[in-house]
Amino acid sequence: MQNFAKLKNKLLSFIDNFCCTLLKRDVKSSQLFIIGLPRSGATLVYQYIVHRLHVAYFTNGAGNKPYIPCLTIFLQKTFRRPYVSDFKSNFGRVAGPMAPREAGRIWGKFFLPDKYETYENIIEKKRKELYRLVTCIQSIFGDVPFVNKNVRNSLHIDALAKIFPKSNFLVIERNLEDVALSILRARKLTHGDYNLWFSVKPRNYEEIKNLSIPEQIFHQIKDIRECINESIKKLPKDRVKVINYEDFCKEPELVINLFSNIFINVKEKNPPVSHFLSKKQHPNTTLEKELIKTITKL
Repeated sequence: MQNFAKLKNKLLSFIDNFCCTLLKRDVKSSQLFIIGLPRSGATLVYQYIVHRLHVAYFTNGAGNKPYIPCLTIFLQKTFRRPYVSDFKSNFGRVAGPMAPREAGRIWGKFFLPDKYETYENIIEKKRKELYRLVTCIQSIFGDVPFVNKNVRNSLHIDALAKIFPKSNFLVIERNLEDVALSILRARKLTHGDYNLWFSVKPRNYEEIKNLSIPEQIFHQIKDIRECINESIKKLPKDRVKVINYEDFCKEPELVINLFSNIFINVKEKNPPVSHFLSKKQHPNTTLEKELIKTITKL
């Protein structure tokens, strides 16, 4: 059965690559990668951009069919209505076939999801395949900017920046206590157990995986934040923008204005939203209070 599944996936990939060859045109538009800590609010920012503007992105449909994303998006773009958001999500998952998707299984064909990888770590064949895939999707949407949010790509900034030399990066920052509490609660809500890991693993995961729960989350936040900062410092300043989640919630159009240079000729899909609610998280249990005490060391 495993051999049959592998053969089937290879055949689907071949079909999609063929479709990509037929559909792809040279594109002039750039790419925007949204990165940040887990539970930083990046999903809402992603939803807002895709809701507001006619941009290219990985749809839920493509995420559900990771071996034929180009063909899937071509069919969706042809037969389905554009995405309109209710701005609801469930730990990064957004409902609806045309909704924006992190697309972890698509990215997993090119990167190891929880491993820090530079441009040199990715073989040339995969670099070319990834570039062709993304620019094909841009072509399907009409040569518009490609937007994607995936916090695991915080470990792949160097590779993405070089594979896509015109790309831009948006770093979402949020109050670290809110991030920490949200990660802790997500462990329980998604896995039913505070001891089980949630979201992207830091570079030093093997060294910290047996520490206490507050220490694990402390090092998860610390290392991923350091990884992002180290990576973006190597890029030209005009390729990186930083936005605070709380500021975005007060004025969502800030994110559109930050990238006015790449969105300048992009058509609007829906009118602006005035604001979103942003609630301050407060520790309620002994474990949550211990976590906040640990996080203050950052």
